[in-house]
Amino acid sequence: MSRVAVEHRGAYELVDVTGDVTGALDAAGRRAARSPIDYPTVGDWVVRSTEPRSDRRVAITEVLDRTSLLCRRAAGPRTRPQLVAANADTLAVVTTPTPAGSGSAADSAASDPAGHRIEWYLTAAFSGGARPVIVVNKIDTVSNVEHEATVDALRRRLGSAAADVPILATSALDGRGLDSLGALAGDGATVALSGPSGVGKSSLVNRLAGAEVMPVAPLSTDGRGRHTTVRRQLVPVGGPDGGTFVDTPGLQDLIPWSGDPGVGNQAGRLGAASGLAQAFPEITERARHCRFADCTHTVEPDCAVTAAVAAGELAAQRLSTYLELVSDMAGDRFGERSSPR
Repeated sequence: MSRVAVEHRGAYELVDVTGDVTGALDAAGRRAARSPIDYPTVGDWVVRSTEPRSDRRVAITEVLDRTSLLCRRAAGPRTRPQLVAANADTLAVVTTPTPAGSGSAADSAASDPAGHRIEWYLTAAFSGGARPVIVVNKIDTVSNVEHEATVDALRRRLGSAAADVPILATSALDGRGLDSLGALAGDGATVALSGPSGVGKSSLVNRLAGAEVMPVAPLSTDGRGRHTTVRRQLVPVGGPDGGTFVDTPGLQDLIPWSGDPGVGNQAGRLGAASGLAQAFPEITERARHCRFADCTHTVEPDCAVTAAVAAGELAAQRLSTYLELVSDMAGDRFGERSSPR
C-alpha cells in the first residue's frame, strides 16, 4: 500500500516502505472514473503494481476508501470539483493577525481574504469529514493585544460554531505555538494546511519538518508574504512516531463543493448540508422552524431566521455571510440558474 505524496498532470509521486516511485492510474481506473473525485489525490492510500511499465511508472490499480476529502468548487463557469487533499484528519486554516493602524480586528475579519473566507474553509472541512482548526500565524508581527483582538473578532464572527473550532497562535519565525500545531499530527495523523497566499503555511511546515522542504520567499516591499507554493505536497514530520502535513498553494477562494464528496462517517453521509449545519448551527437549527421548507431567509413570510435577526438573537452579519456562501456554492456567482438552497 502506497500513499500519494505529490500530484502532477496524470502522474503521482507515491511513497511507501520501499521508498518513492512515480505512478499513474491504470486504464481500468480511468474508464471507471465519473468525475475528478474518482481520481487519486494527495493523501490518498492506493494499491499499485510492483513493477514499472514502459513509461517507467507503476500502475495505480485501486484508490482505497477515504476517511475524509477536502474538495472545493473549481474556478470557472463549469460546475466541477477540485480535490485539495484526502484522508486529512484536520484542516488547519492559516490566517494572520490584524496590526494596529489597519482598522479594527472585526473590520479585518469582514474584509480581509483570510478573515472574510474563514467560514468557506470551515464548511469545506466539515463537509468532507475533517476537523477544522484556525491558526493565527505571524504573531511575532503584532502585540499581544492585537493578537487577542484578532482572536476575539474571529470568535464573534463564527457565532455558535466557535465552540467547535480551536484557534491556535503560531510564529514560524520564533517558534511560538509550533508544539501545539505539531501535536495535531501526532500518532500518525494528517493535517492539511490551507489559506490565502503569504500567510506562512510553507514556513510552518519547514519549521515542523526541521528542514526547508518547501520553498519560501522573502516578504514583499509592503511586508506581505509572497505566493511560493505551486503544488500540494505531503510532508512527514516528527520522525517515526510523527504524522504528516499537507502544504497547499494559496487559494484566493475556497468555495466548498456542494456535491457528494464520496465519504461518510458513523453519523452518515457527509456533504454540503452537513458542513453548513456545523459551520452555521444557529442558522440551520432555526431554519427548521421556517414556514417554507425551501425558505431562502430573505423575503419569505414567517421566516424563523430573519425573525431571529430582527429580535437581536442572531447577528445580521452572520446571516449575510451564510447567504453569500450558499449563493457561491449554488453557482450564482458564475451566473448559473439555481436557488440558494
